[in-house]
Amino acid sequence: MSNIFSSHVSQTFDSVAQFLDHSYQTKNVIAIKKLHARLLRTGLLFFSLNIHCRLIFACTTCINKNNLQTLTNCCKFLNPINPLPFNLLLSNFCRNGFPLLALKTCSLMHITSVSLDTYALCSSLKASSSMEDVNFGKQIHAHVTKSGWLSSVFVGSALIDLYAKSSFVGHAAMVFDEIPVKNTVCANALLSGYVEGKLWDQGIKLLRNMPCLSLDYDHFTLAAMLRTCAGLSAIELGRQVHAYLTRKINDLGNDVFLQSSLIEMYGKCGFVEKALQVFNLEGYKLGGKVNRDIVLWTSMLGAYGRNGHCACFPYWYQSQVEPNPVYLLVKPKSRIL
Repeated sequence: MSNIFSSHVSQTFDSVAQFLDHSYQTKNVIAIKKLHARLLRTGLLFFSLNIHCRLIFACTTCINKNNLQTLTNCCKFLNPINPLPFNLLLSNFCRNGFPLLALKTCSLMHITSVSLDTYALCSSLKASSSMEDVNFGKQIHAHVTKSGWLSSVFVGSALIDLYAKSSFVGHAAMVFDEIPVKNTVCANALLSGYVEGKLWDQGIKLLRNMPCLSLDYDHFTLAAMLRTCAGLSAIELGRQVHAYLTRKINDLGNDVFLQSSLIEMYGKCGFVEKALQVFNLEGYKLGGKVNRDIVLWTSMLGAYGRNGHCACFPYWYQSQVEPNPVYLLVKPKSRIL
């Protein structure tokens, strides 16, 4: 008998969740309000955290976008002892593009003495990065330092990512040095800040220090390394990275961004023939024919254009694919060698 009752309750909650999702997608405010009243009368609202959090999300974002007062009123009915519903709200707001509401939820958690775990801290830092609100991120950083959560590699990576994306690369480097446990994700976040800020020397220093910290190079690290080589025009270092890729990466043909980074590195260093060799070697076979991603074509075109070979590009393109007037945008009268 209990199994039948549990099955009936589960089906009821599934139906309510589907109806709520459909009402949110269609922006049916009246249906959401009626459902809210129905759940309050029957008492079902407080039996499922998932339904409760979905309803708060729908009421806050659908009835009035970024309605902070509605969010505050709805969160009053949540149990401050249990951080799970607040974490669900944080996740939904961050994933669906409402960073302001995510930061407001974090503030409500702190005001009502709800425990801020690594999940809540990482989601809040991600929302701060989306809002480009480094001041709120600094407040979270202070809380992390006092509460001891800086020992979490996930929180440390989120902090470095926030500062790096906000162009506070010095702060990101300071956090990287302070966190006791480091991984490749932390190094990649800092390296991304160096690359975006064109701080090539600091990027090279970090890359050379990673083996001393027992950190491995992943695909993102190697792509950033190639961008650094291109920024410094360090062709010898770029060749060493190319050799490392050949030895270590077994599925290089499946990573189109690493391939395009190689082409762009050679192109920016003025070695168009090397870029062309990489282009000709990469790609995947389909029915005996080598096909290449649009990213590779764009990178190779950029290498030609950057080095003054624009007039030769249509003829090179004709040698790669079957003649098609749709693709040949430029057709000069005489071939330029």
